[in-house]
Amino acid sequence: MQKKTVIQAFGALVLLNLVFGVVALVHWHGVPPPDPRLEGEQLAISRLVDAHTLFFPPGSHADLLRVRPDLVSAADERAFARGLQTPVIFRELDHERHFDAVLLSGDPTTYKPLLKDFADSRDFVLTWLDNANLIFRRNAVTPWTEADLGVAAAQFQGVNRSRFLAGAATRLVAIGQLPMAKRALDAAAGDGGRLPEYWTALALYDGEVAHWPEALAALNSALELDADYTPALTTKAQILFGARRYEEAMAITDKVVEEHPDDPSMLFLHATISHQAHSYDREIAALKHLIDLADAQGQSATGYRIYLGQAYAESGHAMSSLIQFKEALEAPDISPAQKEFAEDCIAKIRAKTQPGS
Repeated sequence: MQKKTVIQAFGALVLLNLVFGVVALVHWHGVPPPDPRLEGEQLAISRLVDAHTLFFPPGSHADLLRVRPDLVSAADERAFARGLQTPVIFRELDHERHFDAVLLSGDPTTYKPLLKDFADSRDFVLTWLDNANLIFRRNAVTPWTEADLGVAAAQFQGVNRSRFLAGAATRLVAIGQLPMAKRALDAAAGDGGRLPEYWTALALYDGEVAHWPEALAALNSALELDADYTPALTTKAQILFGARRYEEAMAITDKVVEEHPDDPSMLFLHATISHQAHSYDREIAALKHLIDLADAQGQSATGYRIYLGQAYAESGHAMSSLIQFKEALEAPDISPAQKEFAEDCIAKIRAKTQPGS
């Protein structure tokens, strides 16, 4: 449960399945603007015409409300947000509502636990994948195939086809379909060379197969096109982190957090890198803000409190550390492993600060 163990579990200390969310759709000089169909959940929603009960991330609310208001009217979106990260909560919601479809959009890291749960349980089957979304159906008899990707990509031409395939490759990496991801990237390569999102998706793939020099080269190509392209910056920070170049990685996340001060993915990445760089003030500030955001949105802050307790302990603030661990222990959603870890930390802190007591 130590931070190092948590980081390793993301994937060999590197890349950590990032490229948040929809590979950003941007318009550079000389490059045609994105096809509107590539934005948000538009392609996926057309595949939900027969859905009656849908699980979805809160970020999909607006698009769903315009087309299928019946699917959002009774949704408990705060609970849905927790369910994305915590399969046990998703299963409780599913037991109550019996979802016939699951729409996953946005940053793949935010629903990575749910992807693993689906892979293990096999009761929800992938039936749609595009540049921004995944759809799973309960016990579907006709699963999604690579041929379906080709049909969907054929709707687009030129750079928009490359945009579509780059986003799809990101999601294929997230579900562990690396050969398919590589083929999608190869198909996108022609016009993709003009798009930072293509180079960033290629770097994500290269990182997953441990081709670090190639990944950094791809990211440099993305940043040559746009020095402020956030997905490329965060991906580069992850790779530098994996190479133990913590100060360089932290310099990047300093910039990213300044641009995206309320983005949980950015803040947690910044906290993780700051911890390894022994910049505990940065880590503490990021974690405290994450807790504030989670509280404001009615989401669980238990994990963040445990990390914050560790950061305070590392920086010599024993009392503040104890407060965070005790608040975590009072949380109703604390897992047995978290509970054991927090209790162990409290015992060690007390042993150091109250010897003989």
